[in-house]
Amino acid sequence: MIRTVSWILASALAVSGCAGPIQTRVQTHQLVAPSEQKTFTTSPVDAVANRDLVDARDLVTQSLERRGYISSSNASILVHVALADRPADIAVEAGTDKAAQSITPAKKQKRFQSCKDREHRLTVSLFDQVRGRKLYSGSAAEYHCKGTIAQSLPHLIDSALSGLDKEPTAGPRSSVRTRQGIE
Repeated sequence: MIRTVSWILASALAVSGCAGPIQTRVQTHQLVAPSEQKTFTTSPVDAVANRDLVDARDLVTQSLERRGYISSSNASILVHVALADRPADIAVEAGTDKAAQSITPAKKQKRFQSCKDREHRLTVSLFDQVRGRKLYSGSAAEYHCKGTIAQSLPHLIDSALSGLDKEPTAGPRSSVRTRQGIE
């Protein structure tokens, strides 16, 4: 009996390390009022093309179309999609030494965690090609130990586009969403 209970507890602990709440860190910024003109095109082929980036671009296109946008080769709105998958224990900063800003801090590994986390990050930016200005920027990031970027993409896209067509703000809006899934 004691062995059975011990075995069940050990099994539950092993499985719980893979599934649980996943926090999606979101930052969105609607820079100008939403455009009446909702035709868009995606940016030309990126320097480093891979299957995940192609999937991300396709899913962003589908999400925009569900929101009433129309894909067109001669559109005024240019959509750029960036996707990153990196070790989470590395901090990312931008700027010069004196004006460096943290994009994301290094993440410490959880106790009893069986593998190292990776950060999946998606950034979607919309630009007005006629006026030469940014209309919207949204990014979403999650830490995963066993989850793949392909599994994260639908959630990252939904989060990154969550502020699209809202009222403009002076600065970015930040939020954290929590969902269940494979860590």
